[in-house]
Amino acid sequence: AAIAQRTAFGRAEFRHQYFAAFLIGPMLVILTILFVRSLRANWSEAGEGHRAFVVAAGAAAIPLAVVLFWIPDLINARIDDFINYQRRVLRVLHDPHAEEVNFRIEAVSQAIRRLTRAGEPIFDFSNQPAFYFFADRPNPTRFYQVPIASPARYQAEVIQTLERTKPKVVIRTSPENYDEIDGVSNALRAQAVAAYIDDTYRFYRSIRGVEIWTRIPAARPAELATYLRRIQLPAKGELVRAFRERMVFPVVGSTAGANGAFWVSELTLHNPFRDPISLSLRFIGGETHIDRRITLAPRQTMRWPDVVRTLFGSDGIGTLWIQHRQERAPVAVVKTADVARGGRHSVETPLTRRHAVTAGSDTPELTIVGIPAPRPPWRRVNVGVVNVGIIAATFRIVATTRTGAMVGKPVEAGVPEDEVWLVNDIEREMGVQLDDTMTIRITAIAGTGVAFATVVESTGDTEFLAATPAQQ
Repeated sequence: AAIAQRTAFGRAEFRHQYFAAFLIGPMLVILTILFVRSLRANWSEAGEGHRAFVVAAGAAAIPLAVVLFWIPDLINARIDDFINYQRRVLRVLHDPHAEEVNFRIEAVSQAIRRLTRAGEPIFDFSNQPAFYFFADRPNPTRFYQVPIASPARYQAEVIQTLERTKPKVVIRTSPENYDEIDGVSNALRAQAVAAYIDDTYRFYRSIRGVEIWTRIPAARPAELATYLRRIQLPAKGELVRAFRERMVFPVVGSTAGANGAFWVSELTLHNPFRDPISLSLRFIGGETHIDRRITLAPRQTMRWPDVVRTLFGSDGIGTLWIQHRQERAPVAVVKTADVARGGRHSVETPLTRRHAVTAGSDTPELTIVGIPAPRPPWRRVNVGVVNVGIIAATFRIVATTRTGAMVGKPVEAGVPEDEVWLVNDIEREMGVQLDDTMTIRITAIAGTGVAFATVVESTGDTEFLAATPAQQ
């Protein structure tokens, strides 16, 4: 029993934590029996105050008794897991979740082995220490889960160890939220370590929802004391116990285009709450992966006229991801314009999971309507799809008339995680001219995604059209 409790307490997940307390029930029963015996023997001698206390204690014990009835169900669930373990391992019992986890473990472990040599350490900042075993790479620190290292002296020890060993790989997120087991992220639990990782590592890629970060060559971290000063009690708004969510602007840029155009995107963020909110912003463009973290004060508005250059110090075209806490989303707007020709800018609001569809669901289709008729001398329609899921996705794009008949040829492609598939001049690719009576339909063949269209006029004016999920 002691071994079982110790093992369960070491797991950062509610069922294990609760199961670890299974001996509390029998202990409470024994103590209650002894208490009742003693009470019966001394009840006649007890004063009014003692009797009132006993009645109050009895009333307070009622919730404990209710909990005791739940414990057998929890133990039974654990027994069922144990009994079915062998059948799951032998693939006799079909378990889609187990298969998903197995694919994730294999994919992440293979990536780690490609990035590191045998015996080289990695660091798990996501509360998934099993990757040390499956990737066969050692932990350079003595802490196998981040919450254990949350005290300041332990964070200092972790930073010193990481700087001495310089592991090439850091694991940062879990698709099952193990890195924020109770709605509080590891970046908040271990603020100094998170700041050190931000300075010395950069996002490499997401593999089935697990983010892998790699060491920046010749990284120059700040002094240890600088990171330790980052440890402070978070503001009320930052301590909201909620899991992360993401929004995406599919295309932002600071780049030259065709016919003498130069496209620039402007980002505006506003905090509508009375408490501060913390946000993580990521720009992904080709091989460029840049992260920024900002905090918006209550009711604060921030604006970046050329966001790719001024905030991320980059150029080109890419995708902008904004991560926030559940129910704590900022108001976000992107305006993109051809500044070289003074074109009218598009006004874009972010796409979220509510704009997405998933393959295999009842309605795995997105629709884009309202594409304007062609205007002389020319007009170009671009269509894009963003993979917002945790596996590589495949999408098909078709055009239909007002009667639902398909015209032109379909276009299909695979899209890696967190990346965008952009089809420039969809009319040329499909071999059909679109008008305002036609509809573009995007079907998810595998994975999850959101979609959009941009309409670019010869004058430099541009319009953004978000795809909406089909209702039936």
